[in-house]
Amino acid sequence: MKDKLLALKLLQQKMHDSSLTYPIISEKTGYSKRQLIRLSESLCSSADMETLCRHANAGKEPVNKALHDEIQFLIDLKKPYPSITISQFRDIFFEDILNNPAMSDIIHQYHLKPRSLSWFRNLFIQQGWKSPESRKPLRRDGRAAHPLRDPAPQRGMLIQIDGTPFDWMGNGENWTLHLAVDDATTEPLAGCFMPTERQLGYCYVMHNILTKYGIPMSLYSDKHTIFRSSKEGCLTQFGLMMDDLGIEMIFASTPQAKGRIERYNGTVQRRLPNDIIRFGIKDYDTLNRWFDRFYLPYIRQKFAFLPKDPHDAFVPLDGYDIDSVFTLRYERIIKNDSFSLNGIYYSLIDEKEDIIHILNDTPVSIRINVFNNQMYVLRYGKKYPVKIVRDRRKRISDIADNQKDLHEILNHLHSHK
Repeated sequence: MKDKLLALKLLQQKMHDSSLTYPIISEKTGYSKRQLIRLSESLCSSADMETLCRHANAGKEPVNKALHDEIQFLIDLKKPYPSITISQFRDIFFEDILNNPAMSDIIHQYHLKPRSLSWFRNLFIQQGWKSPESRKPLRRDGRAAHPLRDPAPQRGMLIQIDGTPFDWMGNGENWTLHLAVDDATTEPLAGCFMPTERQLGYCYVMHNILTKYGIPMSLYSDKHTIFRSSKEGCLTQFGLMMDDLGIEMIFASTPQAKGRIERYNGTVQRRLPNDIIRFGIKDYDTLNRWFDRFYLPYIRQKFAFLPKDPHDAFVPLDGYDIDSVFTLRYERIIKNDSFSLNGIYYSLIDEKEDIIHILNDTPVSIRINVFNNQMYVLRYGKKYPVKIVRDRRKRISDIADNQKDLHEILNHLHSHK
């Protein structure tokens, strides 16, 4: 703790006592040598000890004090965002107001100025606003409970992938964000919102990554059955797709093991709902398009950093039939020129839609496109279209309230006979 009065007295004494040096005074008062020299010069120009002890700005208003109009403007700006972090609120103020040429008259009218993060922190305290951001406690030795490992050196070497359910629209309905984050840069590469965590969502995410960046070396995920089969040595449908591309699947045993994407999920959960309000997004179809085209580059610019190695590990998609990659795969046996899948019988057809005759007990490989559900048979490297010849699925009893309903049910049964 600095003692200005004692420092001035000792400096005054030093004028008559050569044994009293600056290091001695510094040790007793807490002032540095440079500060003591300045105080000594002030002491020579003024003998009024009381005046010297008083701070020069005492009793004066701070030059950067916000006016009432500015504070009220910020209070109104905060109203649409009941739960927002200090840094995001400051981002909105800078991006939508201060850096917006269309707001020049508003800036002048309300005397708005660039403010520091600490200034906004004090504003939150004064107004009683709570920031949703919270930090996990450190260990007793001061380190994080789960310290992060070093990131991958190259972009595209390791992609962390995960799904997080959340009420993004604030309407009480949880949708799952399927998100992929590059381990080397922490940049989000692709995302897709769906009602639940599902294979199709991850297929959309990987399709976007492949077409925009190329083929990554590996994927890092949890042990969800979408990624990891319960049967030892067997690949899931998603795993087979990644295997076609030569992408290695790596599985994390705990959420902490894939800490980067877990932390990113938390960041998105805090920021995205406010940005949905801010940019007027009303439904999930619009959100998916906006998230991919605008929000990913926007958030990437804020939080991504350069990798250790500037050379990408992504491999170009040249030579791959991406439509063939994203297919469900099944093996069946031909019986009476048809095969069965999920209670429906199909036959291979030619260009004229005539049934192709195939020997009984011939194995065939069925492929179903995950995006449009188009089915075909892959045989000797050629794709054969199929058509339904019989439907043996169990149906819930139909209800016919009138003759018209009965007529429609009979027509449906006849068409699938």
